[in-house]
Amino acid sequence: MTTTMTYTLGGALPLARCPLPESLVSPMTTATADVSTAALGHCALADMSALGRAGVRGRDAADWLAALGFTVPGTPNAATLQSDGSWLVRLSVGEFLHLAPAISPQAGVAELPLIAQADEALAQGMRVHSLPRRDSHAWFSLSGSTLPALMAKLCGVDLRGEAFPPGSVAQTSVARTNAIIINAGSLACPCFHLLFDIASSHYLWGVMLDAMREYSGEKVTAAALLAHHHG
Repeated sequence: MTTTMTYTLGGALPLARCPLPESLVSPMTTATADVSTAALGHCALADMSALGRAGVRGRDAADWLAALGFTVPGTPNAATLQSDGSWLVRLSVGEFLHLAPAISPQAGVAELPLIAQADEALAQGMRVHSLPRRDSHAWFSLSGSTLPALMAKLCGVDLRGEAFPPGSVAQTSVARTNAIIINAGSLACPCFHLLFDIASSHYLWGVMLDAMREYSGEKVTAAALLAHHHG
């Protein structure tokens, strides 16, 4: 005899997330756009997890990426903006993360060719291994002038502009969750990309919303955030 037991989390509400990829390019009304623009300059949160990201690791990774045309950061814990608007993040001497915050009406969410390219390079004898980060890492983004103060409540790293300028990377703990933080904004308006274990998505989304209340923060779509920082 088999007994099936079902547990219900009392009081739990469905997680509010940004629209699915096919909805990310939906036009916004003027009123919605005005609200999003104001929030993005002050305090806003977007779920970017539908967008492209990939990793590579290996002794030949830096030279291989440079040969592909990437602008490779010279030191670990640094990120460089690429000519196509994507970011290449150097996590260690031989480990890299590629973030491609791009949406197009024709192609939907951009897929990254880096995984297939790394697998092909490995087959040819190069010391480059692919790391499919879409399956392992969730991706949230925060925008606004209040971010350093907000993150001080959740993280022990000083994320003020003078200590953590655009292009800086921190591998740290956010609300007791291991995370990678990349400053992809400007001194006037920071934009922090947070990447962390995808299993912690629900937890960290709730933590962020709770922390943002003090600053009247708003949820925005990935499309709105991209238009503000990459448009």
